[in-house]
Amino acid sequence: MRNLPPGFDFVGEGRLRVVVRRDVRDALLPLLRQWASEMLPPPRPLAGGRGAAGVYHLGAELAVVLRPYRRGGLVRRFVRDAFCGVRPRPVRELLVTEELRRRGVPTLEVLAAAAYWLAPGCYRGALVSRELPLAVNLWQYLREVDRAERARVCADAAQATRRLHDAGAVHPDLNLQNYLVRRGPAGREVLIIDFDRVRLGPVSARQRQAAFKRICRSIRRLDPTSEIITLGCVEALHHIADPDGS
Repeated sequence: MRNLPPGFDFVGEGRLRVVVRRDVRDALLPLLRQWASEMLPPPRPLAGGRGAAGVYHLGAELAVVLRPYRRGGLVRRFVRDAFCGVRPRPVRELLVTEELRRRGVPTLEVLAAAAYWLAPGCYRGALVSRELPLAVNLWQYLREVDRAERARVCADAAQATRRLHDAGAVHPDLNLQNYLVRRGPAGREVLIIDFDRVRLGPVSARQRQAAFKRICRSIRRLDPTSEIITLGCVEALHHIADPDGS
């Protein structure tokens, strides 16, 4: 496989195809072989939950989140985890995420992408990232802090989104659960996740406004009575639509 990010290798074993970071290759390949054979041990659940993703400890210095790809919408009633195409979506997500990290977008550290081919053009997929300890999604974080803190973290989320747009990326599924928030030694940090369908290219003012509207739809769905998301939160998030953040 050509055009891999620096420090990544391609590994092919039977029907399993993996793009993996070289420095953790030996630790991750056994885990991905277990995933391919559907013999994964039970993971530790993620704080706040993110679908079928779970945490695996692969040593004293390495804890990872393995996220199997799952179908959404009505299709999931008939097909749980099979995808069609010649370019696996996990590999594309790894490439896009690495490029956006290089451009300064705050996001997770992706370590591997895997596809297990069920038949020509049909595969199961998974993405592996380094665990971000104590991180929760933005919606969970907002429910656990006071009113003043909610407005501040929403301002941080807006700033992270402007950095994403300034880096030349449109996220088609921005919602309160696609941000991670963590309080660390350096203070609070907000990251954007799930770049499966992100497009790279110039971002127009109209697309920035559309991103804010998607966030508002997420707010109405999760907090229809405005019990948690205050006017101050919405005003802070509105800066997503403003390329200057003013």
